[in-house]
This record gives sequence, C-alpha cells and structure tokens, in this order.
Amino acid sequence: MNDMIDMSRFVEAKSDQLNADDLIGAPRTITITRVAGSDGDQPVSIFYQGDNGKPFKPCKTIRRVLMGVWGRYANEYVGKSMTLYRDDKVTFGGLETGGIRISHMSGIDKETVVVVMKTKGKKAGIKILPLKAEQQEDAAANWVATFTANVRKVPTLGALESLIMRGAKNMGGLEANRPELFKECQAAIDTRREYFGPADGQDGPSDTQRGETNTTTPADLLDQIAAATDLAGLSDIDNTIRGLCDEIGARDEQALSEAITRRRGELEDGE
Repeated sequence: MNDMIDMSRFVEAKSDQLNADDLIGAPRTITITRVAGSDGDQPVSIFYQGDNGKPFKPCKTIRRVLMGVWGRYANEYVGKSMTLYRDDKVTFGGLETGGIRISHMSGIDKETVVVVMKTKGKKAGIKILPLKAEQQEDAAANWVATFTANVRKVPTLGALESLIMRGAKNMGGLEANRPELFKECQAAIDTRREYFGPADGQDGPSDTQRGETNTTTPADLLDQIAAATDLAGLSDIDNTIRGLCDEIGARDEQALSEAITRRRGELEDGE
C-alpha cells in the first residue's frame, strides 16, 4: 500500500515570506500576532501564529481590503483571523501568475464587498465572507500543533522555559476558550520537563538513566536556527551551541555560528 504523502511539503517556495505557491490546493486560516511597516515595494509584514519567520506581505489591493474591513490602524488587527488562498487569475505584467487573496475574515457577521481599484480607471468589488468560529478554531489548532512540535524538540530545559514564556499569551487564550487544546499543550510541556528532570538543583535522571546520550546533531541545530521566529529563541539556540562546542567540532561550530548570524539579520530586518 502506498503511503499517504502530502505533496504540498515538497513544493514550498524558498522565500522569506508567504507566497501564493505555498497555498496551492490548501487555503490557510491565519491568526495575526503582529503587523510591521517599512519602506519599499512591500511595506507591510503581517506576522501570524506558526509563520516560521515567513510573514504575509499583502499587495496594495489586499491592503485596501484590510482597511475596508478592519480599519486603518494595523495594531487593531492583532488577534483577528483571515483565510488566505491562491487566486490563479491574479495577473502581473499582463500574465496570469497567481497571487494571494482573502476569502474570509473575522470581525464581520455578514458578507462584505470592498470596492478597490483593480487597474487604471477600473474598480471592482472584492467579496469577503465572515469567518465562522469553527474556522478560527482551526487556526488555534494549527498554532498548538506547531507549539507542541517545538516543545518536543527543544534541546535544553532553559530553551523549553523560554518557549513557554513566548507562548504564554496564546496559552492564556486557549485556557479560557479552548481548554482541550490548552491541556494538549500542557501535557507536552509536562512530558518534556519530566524528560529534563528537576530544575531546582536536585539531581534528575542522567542521560544513561534516560537510556540515551545527547543526540542533538549539527543538522538538528541548523533546522532549529532556520525555524527560529524571534531573537529570544535564537539566543537560546546560540547558548545551546556554546554548551556543545566540545562535542560538535570546530568546523560545525563555525557553520552554526554563521547560520546564527544570518538568521539574526533576517529577524532584525523583519522587526
């Protein structure tokens, strides 16, 4: 019997942002955590739960839609959700290249049509549907899946506590509104804490008692660096690398240091 393989994992665009090709055959509901502005052709970056350092950078048409539905102040978008999909009919330079569009948004209770300028001298209405509660819940479930996966692979107790601190706001929301997802997160945290042992100075289980020695490889650390979504998490990984310098060798340590520097620059550019 053939294994069920999700082909979308093998066609993701290599980029620092969410691309239309990332949504081929799979619309995505996102919950916004932060909006940043800058100069340039793509002045708005929308960060969301589980973005893996790849924010959504809406085009001018979609920025107009966001203003039309949620208002002009982007700080008020935080905590709201929308469903993104790939529209094959979006054109660029006269060719149908495809682009990202919005189908549903939270904060509205009925279908909304936003009139925007499509081409010079021509306007068109873009229809936005209300995002139902169950669709928004999917975004919460997606965040939990990413969070628990990160919990299971953090290399140190300090990195685990840092991860928990960064996710505290979302965890609080889950405890109040999605207790079953909160319990799932807490169970993953408890299991990982038990793996590391006591943090109060008492002797916890040794690597031998756990049936293993340190299995963090340079490849694992490179994956963690690439997946880091903020500077605090990247600092935790850097500290882990420093603690393993006697085990990973000078060449790997240099490669990891260079990867840390590159990722730090990418995250700082995204602030």
